[in-house]
Amino acid sequence: MTVIEIIDAFTFYGIDVMLLAALTFASVQLCKLTFLKRVNKKLVTFLPFIFGTVFYAVYAGLKNMSFCYLLQNYVSVIEHGVSVGAASTLAYVLYEQFVREKKAGLSATEGVISALIEGYVPTNEVEKVAKSIAEAIAKDVTGCGAQRAAEILSANAGGDVTERDVQLLSKLIIEALAHI
Repeated sequence: MTVIEIIDAFTFYGIDVMLLAALTFASVQLCKLTFLKRVNKKLVTFLPFIFGTVFYAVYAGLKNMSFCYLLQNYVSVIEHGVSVGAASTLAYVLYEQFVREKKAGLSATEGVISALIEGYVPTNEVEKVAKSIAEAIAKDVTGCGAQRAAEILSANAGGDVTERDVQLLSKLIIEALAHI
């Protein structure tokens, strides 16, 4: 598709698609921050299209005051719903590229640690925990860095992380840092 065809598609569908795309974007972001933290990111990719189709179906049903309209024009409703999802995905990409701040405050060591502990520690705590583990390992002169890392991980890990996972992860952190 050319740029003109893309713009023509959005002008064909109208402002209602754009407003529903904004609602879809906000809803998907809220879901990703709350109950979909540990869901496979590949599954979350389809969420804007699902939400967009549902939101557009509700909108079309309310606009026409008829459930029969949805059944008679289901192809158009699905087509518009996918357009809402596409516009929402476009808004997300623009947000990620131009608005959201990147993790620029992490050193190389902290970056490696944060990559390893992601999924074991709540998302909003990853950077803080990575910095505290890196600091504890840097200050360690006794050679017990893995033990100190395990203590920090135990204190900050999610509820479904076992003690064995914490021990293995702390050893993995030490090994990874040793080979940097």
